[in-house]
This record gives sequence, structure tokens and C-alpha cells, in this order.
Amino acid sequence: MNKPILEKIGTKSESGTNTPWYVAVHPHPLLKKKYSYSIAINHVLERNPAPIADFDSCLFGCYGTPEQAIDAGVEQVESDSL
Repeated sequence: MNKPILEKIGTKSESGTNTPWYVAVHPHPLLKKKYSYSIAINHVLERNPAPIADFDSCLFGCYGTPEQAIDAGVEQVESDSL
């Protein structure tokens, strides 16, 4: 993957344990002027069960702006929906 457009780092507290997370925004692999995000939890990159493209199995979503993509990634991390 290329260098991210936006990045956000945080910590999630669960059962007395702090788990670091990282969300990064990248250009969408197939659609120009669209953006996707990747997530790492506890320093492990999450895989998308329904990959956007065969060569980018770690990207999620399709958003119009980098800010929308980063917000969606953070929301996904905080919602436990991985």
C-alpha cells in the first residue's frame, strides 16, 4: 500500500485492557477520486472478508472524501463490528 492520505491512532479500553488501534485512509483501488480505509488493531492489520479488489484485501469501503473514510474507520473500530 502507498503512504496513507490520513491517519488516526487511538486506544480502546475493554475489560481493563487497553488495545491500540490505527486507521489509515488510502485512495480507492478501483475508483478514482474515492477513498477507502484500513484498520490495524493491536498492531495487526484487519482483512476485509469481502475484499474491494483481489490485490487490496485490507481496504474497506468507498467514500467521497478522506474525512468521510477516516470517520467510518474510527466508527467501525469503536463499534466492535470487525
